[in-house]
Amino acid sequence: MKIRRDALAISSILFTLALLWLVPPMLENARATYQSRLRDISSTPEAGIAQDQVVIPNYDAPTGFASLAVIGIGLIVTWAGYIRGVRWTWFVMFVIVWMWAFPVLLLPELQVPIAPIKEWLPEVRESGQARNFVELVLIFLLMVLALILPAKAFILGRGTSQGGPGLADRGASQ
Repeated sequence: MKIRRDALAISSILFTLALLWLVPPMLENARATYQSRLRDISSTPEAGIAQDQVVIPNYDAPTGFASLAVIGIGLIVTWAGYIRGVRWTWFVMFVIVWMWAFPVLLLPELQVPIAPIKEWLPEVRESGQARNFVELVLIFLLMVLALILPAKAFILGRGTSQGGPGLADRGASQ
């Protein structure tokens, strides 16, 4: 078995690591019902609940299920076409990184006021908000690096020296 060490293989491995790193927290979000029946999760009080009680809707479960679906799509696209250099797969991964990972993972963390680094850096070793923030930033940067690494090959194409089909034509013939 030959191990490939080109930008596409490295990028595919980085995408796989980043996406698989997100599976446990998204599974936790998907399980976050905290009620015994799905109909108990609502934003309006039912007949038996007093008007002065607050009913908190559960938005974590749908986000968790949708995120698991996006992770599955990302892994399939990465290993079915991206590693072979099919051009449209780079665009799909671009959409996953900037239309899913940034708004769902990183944007909520950036809206919270961030304390100076000296205050929260010692807390990174323990589990908590600071560690969660650092993990999400690392995952996002890993995805951006995986996206940028083979961008030249995807955008400009990679021709062969004998005039055969290059990177641009690979997806059409398979």
